[in-house]
Amino acid sequence: MKSAPPPIIDSAKLICFAHNDSDVIFTDRISLYIGRTGDELEPIEEVPNLSITQPHYEPKEFLLMFCNSDWTVRGVIAFTSVDEAKIKAERGYTGITSKWNDSPYSDEDINNFLRDEYEVDPNSEWWTMYCSFCGRKSSEINQMIKSQKAQICDACVTEFYRELKENA
Repeated sequence: MKSAPPPIIDSAKLICFAHNDSDVIFTDRISLYIGRTGDELEPIEEVPNLSITQPHYEPKEFLLMFCNSDWTVRGVIAFTSVDEAKIKAERGYTGITSKWNDSPYSDEDINNFLRDEYEVDPNSEWWTMYCSFCGRKSSEINQMIKSQKAQICDACVTEFYRELKENA
């Protein structure tokens, strides 16, 4: 049985989702590269789930997410509309158009998920990333490394590395 997606995927609100099944043909006609192997770019491979989400920080944007079986995102492409994202998905997954399901979650479900899983106040700007160590906003630094519950900026990593090296 295929699992349902969570109401929030990578800090973006679920709009709709589709399961890739035997009726869908993966065409490999999506230009999305997720990494590098040596000198070669690594293209996204076939995934079992697709979702279209809307980031809280950019409500005019829609993200087509390519997800594995537990809804971990393998790759993302941004669009200006849900329809545009669905057209792109169909290009790479022929037959996926009939598989889309609207999000089953209410605003209350989303708020409860944010409280329980992300441990944030849904009425705050919880999507604004702050370094868990120094408190700088993501807009104030060059790079942020994040996990689901904490993040650290490049300045703190550099400082911690320097301290570790000095104390070694």
